[in-house]
Amino acid sequence: MAIENRNLLAGTRLAANYKKQRYVCTLEAGEGEEGVAFVLENGKRFKSPSAAASSIMGGKAVNGWRFWSLEGETPVQAAEPTEPKGKAKKGTRSRKLISKVPNHAGDAEGARRYWCTACMTSFLAEGEGAPEVCPEGHRTDDAELTAPAGEAVAAEAGLAE
Repeated sequence: MAIENRNLLAGTRLAANYKKQRYVCTLEAGEGEEGVAFVLENGKRFKSPSAAASSIMGGKAVNGWRFWSLEGETPVQAAEPTEPKGKAKKGTRSRKLISKVPNHAGDAEGARRYWCTACMTSFLAEGEGAPEVCPEGHRTDDAELTAPAGEAVAAEAGLAE
């Protein structure tokens, strides 16, 4: 749960889960007139919660006030999740297996370049319409490759509706 009260005192413990690992950050009195320092379990000191969180995430920019929670607080969940109108829920859109991409310099005249998300390679195809199959044999009508994320796994486990 995001930290709303940003006036934290020395001794406050913050916690976060990242990549299935739990991290703890303790606030300590800063040196001089710094205020507080955010100290990770490994002893590294930071001037902000964002810098401490960024260190955990390998240098990625992150809003530390949203990354950390007060230790012992459990995230509050809404009674019903709300979805913006007009957008598909995450994982419900089918994936496009073969899509057109810009041609490269030196590609043959009249040929079009496509990308296959199954084999993660581009290839050239002749003609106007999009190809139904990539050179590796991945078909655009293969339900396992084009189904929404998790749907194929649920079907295999017998959990599909």
